[in-house]
Amino acid sequence: MENKSPWQAIAEALAAEEVERLYGMPGNPLHLVADIAEHTGIDIILTRHEHSGVACAFAAARLTAKPEICFGNPGPGITNLATGLLEAHSASLPVIALANGVPMASDGQGAFQELDAIAHLKPVTKWAVRITDPQTTPWVIARAFDVAVNGRPGPVFVEVPSDIGLKPVPMPAYRKALGRHLSRPDGSDVAAAATALAKAKRPLIWCGSGAVSSGAFDQVKALAETLGAPVMTTPGGRGIIAEDHPLALGQTGLYFTEAGKAYHDAADLFFTIGTRLEDFSTGGWLYWPDGVHHIQLDIAPEAIALNKRPDIALAGDAALGLADILTALPAIDGEQRQTRVAAIETSRTAYLAETEADSAEPRTPIRTRQVMQALNRVFGKDTVIVHENGGADLWSYYWPFYKVLDAGCSIPMGEQTAMGMGVIGTIGAKLSAPEKNIVCVTGDGAMQMAMMELATAAEQKLGVTWVVLNNKAFGWPQYAQVLNGQQEVATNFLVGADLVAIAAAQGCESAHIDDPGEVEPALQRALAANKRGVPFLLDITIEKHDYPPHFVAHHKATRLG
Repeated sequence: MENKSPWQAIAEALAAEEVERLYGMPGNPLHLVADIAEHTGIDIILTRHEHSGVACAFAAARLTAKPEICFGNPGPGITNLATGLLEAHSASLPVIALANGVPMASDGQGAFQELDAIAHLKPVTKWAVRITDPQTTPWVIARAFDVAVNGRPGPVFVEVPSDIGLKPVPMPAYRKALGRHLSRPDGSDVAAAATALAKAKRPLIWCGSGAVSSGAFDQVKALAETLGAPVMTTPGGRGIIAEDHPLALGQTGLYFTEAGKAYHDAADLFFTIGTRLEDFSTGGWLYWPDGVHHIQLDIAPEAIALNKRPDIALAGDAALGLADILTALPAIDGEQRQTRVAAIETSRTAYLAETEADSAEPRTPIRTRQVMQALNRVFGKDTVIVHENGGADLWSYYWPFYKVLDAGCSIPMGEQTAMGMGVIGTIGAKLSAPEKNIVCVTGDGAMQMAMMELATAAEQKLGVTWVVLNNKAFGWPQYAQVLNGQQEVATNFLVGADLVAIAAAQGCESAHIDDPGEVEPALQRALAANKRGVPFLLDITIEKHDYPPHFVAHHKATRLG
């Protein structure tokens, strides 16, 4: 065994796992950073905040489906990681966070920045562990990689006490993690599901993030086309199929549009794939037709019947399970399939024409639907959309106002919807997919929570665009006040940040527009800047409380607030 410190062993382990970059900020560079620089070719992406490191790793993991690494510091540095790890846990993304902790020798004695980090982060990770014996370091890191990707993927936290991390000891050689282990659903369940799908008159394929994590793009498309069944998704499942496909009908729950909801409400079978059927994805479980048959496929057995009991349950990997179902599928009634496809096409075509005509109508203040349509036209294919969380930017979630034109090109937050993570995650997305256009649609509220990282994008020469939908308010909370006849208290920004000046001061190009005729030319300028490796912020004054139709209907029905 060779003498090395745990941090040196970690650096070598990350190199062996073919990690390309780390995101975060050092407190003391001797902890991890020095060893990464000296012993590996891994890039270190310096962020302005520990939370930002998690946000970058989050977005990168969504695109790569591999463990992405962030790092932080003791005490408040570790608490700064917590929100991002909570979001990664919610979104089922394999993020590994590393941090140095207080020295073991003075643990519990009032050490500087002392914190029970494991207790703090255990609820928001799949595994939170402290290295207490230096020689266990290689095992801990390999285990972290395995835990992050297996079963339902998720985040892992590893704390290295400061005195242990710098102590050279005889260290066993690193053995690379085994990687993802996949299982197939039981054969009898597969046969039952295949029979039920073939018999259904109005089947609906409903995909969540588990379908994307599995990489089940081809299988979902093949099943949809074989059955002549539409595909709808949760926000996490968005991108499982390109949304210009004739069987794509948008999202579910809060995110319904007219064409999708009409089919959903009359469906006789839901086939849910890789979704836990959370609150917003089901409209608080309100939108569930009486008597609908339900097949559930999920890699995590504990997700089965979490809130809706299926008639047929399949535990296993989405791609493998769907491949087995396609093999077992009985002959489909051709006439019934054709009738179903024709009806979907008629409904879809009419709705697309309606929304496109409506969105093309220029108004002042600018309507967000116009911005979304223009964004699709200008940036086109090979564009990854990074979503934020708020009332105005929610338009980017609603097909067909914005269409994800390529499979795998959507980065949403999880069910926690931490504001600002999309703004920051845009950096990790571009570093992970440099060949793609990367656009984040955000409100001014979320942007103000994250705008310190515009400089990080400029430092890295990343051609990304932030489209800021500016209503000078926290629009969604304010909409709840409007609905309930309350005063607009603590929701308006009485002093609006000059986002254009802030972006320019951080090395980005930027522009403000309030004329609907300037939307498309401004987006073209942004894309041109991106092609030169320059980040661009486009600040757009928008109409206040202009929301997608079902967003309005849902809030009025539930008085959500």
